[in-house]
Amino acid sequence: MAEHRDIIIVGAGISGLTAATSLAMRGHSVLLLEKGKVPGGLVNSFTREGFLFDGGVRALENAGMLKPMLQELEIDLPLLPSNVSLGVEDKIINANSKDSLEAYRNLLLELYPESRDDVDKVIKVIGKFDVYMQVLFGSDSPFFKDAKRNLPYYLTTFPLWFMRFLATGAAIMRMRMPMEQFLSGLLENKALIDIVSQHFFKKTPAFFAMSYFSLYPDYFYPKGGVGSIPKALTERLVALGSEVRTETEVTHVDAFGKTLTDGKGNEYSYDKLIWCADLKHLYRMVSFEGFTEEEKRGIAREQEKVLSSHGAESVFTLFLAVDLPPSYFAGISEGHFFYTPSKQGLGELNHSELATILEGWEELDREAFYTWLSAFCRLNTYEIAIPVLNDSSVAPEGKSGLIVSFLFDYELTRRIEEGRWYEEFESRIKEMMIASLSASVYPQLEEHIIFSFTASPLSIERNIHSSEGAIVGWSFEQDIPIEAGMLNMKKAVLTPIPDVYRAGQWTVSPAGLPTCIMTARMAADLVHTR
Repeated sequence: MAEHRDIIIVGAGISGLTAATSLAMRGHSVLLLEKGKVPGGLVNSFTREGFLFDGGVRALENAGMLKPMLQELEIDLPLLPSNVSLGVEDKIINANSKDSLEAYRNLLLELYPESRDDVDKVIKVIGKFDVYMQVLFGSDSPFFKDAKRNLPYYLTTFPLWFMRFLATGAAIMRMRMPMEQFLSGLLENKALIDIVSQHFFKKTPAFFAMSYFSLYPDYFYPKGGVGSIPKALTERLVALGSEVRTETEVTHVDAFGKTLTDGKGNEYSYDKLIWCADLKHLYRMVSFEGFTEEEKRGIAREQEKVLSSHGAESVFTLFLAVDLPPSYFAGISEGHFFYTPSKQGLGELNHSELATILEGWEELDREAFYTWLSAFCRLNTYEIAIPVLNDSSVAPEGKSGLIVSFLFDYELTRRIEEGRWYEEFESRIKEMMIASLSASVYPQLEEHIIFSFTASPLSIERNIHSSEGAIVGWSFEQDIPIEAGMLNMKKAVLTPIPDVYRAGQWTVSPAGLPTCIMTARMAADLVHTR
């Protein structure tokens, strides 16, 4: 006999935990199934030899979502400011206030004095999108307000906000062109285009890239690491009488019979299912025999689109434990640091040159590849997280842990492992990353490393169970298989499979933590009311 639950949720990342806890708060008993050993997905932390590292996201954007979600679910968790710095070569600024935009302008002018007009154009666009972001995320989202408890808000503030939201959404939709295309039409200085664009995934929509500066002051770091968030949600969910079952991989879905089967042969039946895991995994194993021919065609159309689509770029990450005190790093930047060692920019390294490498893989000259990789490490933009600058308890006294990463192609890593020279590659790229940072922003780094290890796109695919190691869902280099956007996001939660809903990074694109929270709440609302 199948174990029956009214509501089953698959995937205990931030979206699955949010949806499950939201439903449990409203009296539902929910079973949450998770393939991994612990809940959290890309929001996770772990400890090694006394150093805490964050294995996925390095900090959390509030964006009008995170704090209201925690408040609604009655979770009291200290959120510490996670201040951001931006740097190119020896010029570093803090990006924690409205005055930061002028500091960023001055930084770019120092780097590119011959391109004053281009710099001013970039700053003007960023300033324009700051206004949009204040409308969208400058205050707690009304999405988490209860109409009965917040009636004055809905009678006064909400109508004005909603009109601004519609106007902002329309402006944003007009800026969905790829960032590279937008900047190339705006600027002449190719290096400046690179320095702005290489922070982001290839062909990121222009509105997303140009608005990101406004979100830097909105970063937070949970006390005890980002993994404190899923831990707190799990505890709250269990306290409400629901269950999280880890190390439980769903291997088959009979959509017509409304049953799931896990890897151990256990069966579960449901009335409503919310899929918060990798969407490709669902469509690889779902059976929809029994439905009408029209329903089958609708499911098959989405199945084809999803399975033929590709996840966005992934990241390569270097974890470092060093016997340098936090004060050494605090004298250089804040705890969340975007740093580029050279103003030259990547140029075609991550575009045509990478494509040439992949096309000629069968006849790959390995030393020529390492020459390319060396330049890639010297010219790239690094995201550097130093948790101890946010929370002094996460590293031994007088020591620091660093999480250093940059965007990296999944296919490249896959082929290296397939060729059985991944260990050699890992050793070389680690040396190159350390050398690049030691020769620029951290001159004492190399001689003070206690231990180091890495994670690749393959690590994310295998440990987080995310196709192509993607961290923000679908690639922007092709059409998104889910037809929904900011103004019709609820459409993203619906699937063509009856009584099956979805939420998380594989729904709306671009997909970050706020999107995962919002789609989770939307899915929970639909399940609660139907």
